[in-house]
Amino acid sequence: MKKLMSFLLPFKLMAASIFAGLMVLYLVAGYVVAAITGDFYYGIPFIFVIEGIVLSLVIAALWGAIFGEQSGLNWRYFHRLIVFCLSMAVLLTLSVLVFFGWHTDWAKLWWIVIACIMAGIVAVSVLGEVHFRRTGRRYTELLQTYQATHTP
Repeated sequence: MKKLMSFLLPFKLMAASIFAGLMVLYLVAGYVVAAITGDFYYGIPFIFVIEGIVLSLVIAALWGAIFGEQSGLNWRYFHRLIVFCLSMAVLLTLSVLVFFGWHTDWAKLWWIVIACIMAGIVAVSVLGEVHFRRTGRRYTELLQTYQATHTP
């Protein structure tokens, strides 16, 4: 039971965070659409909620499979992030194609949400890679200085 909870709680937390983010992005995108077109119904369609729950669970599982401790991937972080971004693009496109018939009025809004998600992932990826390289370079210089001064 303890192993199940140690896996399930972080998974649930990530899925809930993703779902909340999807709903916030949906409402922000709706506000932008309303500002441009002057017409938007701010209610969230039930099918969008179902779609958001399914996407949240799949994205959390995908993240765990690629970045989790038991993933078994020994790739660099940036390469795993590229695989994750490509997987997300495929997943979100399939989601739009599957659910398109149910929410055609919100299809444009869904593309805006997808664009925001992908832009956020790319921005975090690039900033993280720059940070990791800068930090790694600084630690390498410190290690070389230490080794130069403390080598007998």
